[in-house]
Amino acid sequence: MKQGKIFLKDKKTYFDYAILTFLTEEKEFLEAKPGSFFMLQANTLLKKPISVMHCHKKDGILKFMVKKIGKGTEFLYNLNPGDMLDAMGPSGNGFPIEENQKYIAIGGGSGIPPFYFLAKTVKKENLTIVYGGKTQKDIVPVFGKSQSVIITTESGEIGIKGTVIDGIKKAFTKKGFENAVILSCGPKGMVKAIKQNFPDFEHYTSLENYMACGFGVCLGCVVETKDGYKRACVDGPVFNIKDLKEF
Repeated sequence: MKQGKIFLKDKKTYFDYAILTFLTEEKEFLEAKPGSFFMLQANTLLKKPISVMHCHKKDGILKFMVKKIGKGTEFLYNLNPGDMLDAMGPSGNGFPIEENQKYIAIGGGSGIPPFYFLAKTVKKENLTIVYGGKTQKDIVPVFGKSQSVIITTESGEIGIKGTVIDGIKKAFTKKGFENAVILSCGPKGMVKAIKQNFPDFEHYTSLENYMACGFGVCLGCVVETKDGYKRACVDGPVFNIKDLKEF
């Protein structure tokens, strides 16, 4: 983990979401993996934990997606190209990926960035993404046509009308995905529903816990596991769901 500067190169917005592309000269920043996050300066007392959407070593690029919710995320949403931020990272452990394993990755709303990153690092034939939201405004069009993506919206405006559970059921019918490993990132209600509906599948989830310091000192992000309390920022944020008592 390192502290340094990042410079906003490009920004794209989609309703309440912003995709921010930064340049950095910090080589350690470019060691991020799918599931890693950074603590970003956000005009608040504490930095905000934001998942890495993409990392490109050769070009020195870090990409993040933020949803405008509160003061900190609104500050990030309103950044303009040329702005500079203090950042600390990369932090956390990533998703455990094996070369020939099939994966169904489920992202709810702003939980999709790690899986955009993952899609850039694994073979397309080994990954199906289920992208869920309440309405079309929650589905940011970031994936190309070559990537297998199942979209669900509760409103039915786009994709399957329903929840990610409906999308996962469809994903499991794809040839070769009958015994896929589940990866998830999103609201706790979504993650609990996935476990309840698919309890026998191997499942790793990236927690969206509130984090104050981001390096394990404040204990503000602890979660109860079968092996005691763990810190989401340094022991996670990715956990085997069978180890988490709250699910």
